[in-house]
Amino acid sequence: MANETLRSVSINVAQERIHIRTDLPDTDLKEIVDFIESRLDNSSKFKLELKKQLCLLAVELTSEIVELRKQLRKAKTYHDLMDKDLRELSLQLDEGLPKADNQV
Repeated sequence: MANETLRSVSINVAQERIHIRTDLPDTDLKEIVDFIESRLDNSSKFKLELKKQLCLLAVELTSEIVELRKQLRKAKTYHDLMDKDLRELSLQLDEGLPKADNQV
């Protein structure tokens, strides 16, 4: 995020009006706020105070982030392995193909 692309916006989340600087479009901000509010609504049935609801939400979301990071690392490792295999296959094909001036 470059500072010149950030804009100030106010959003209502968890019964609070907060001011943030972001480069996200309004549709993305709405999706984020709606997601948080939905999760809070789900946890409100347990009659917990808002602070505890927010702590539980933070733990839940952080857990998801950690899991996604693990999956991303695995995907990057797999990608690197496939890229290496592809380069090796390409070299083998190049070595096995006749030169352009040779007749097959």
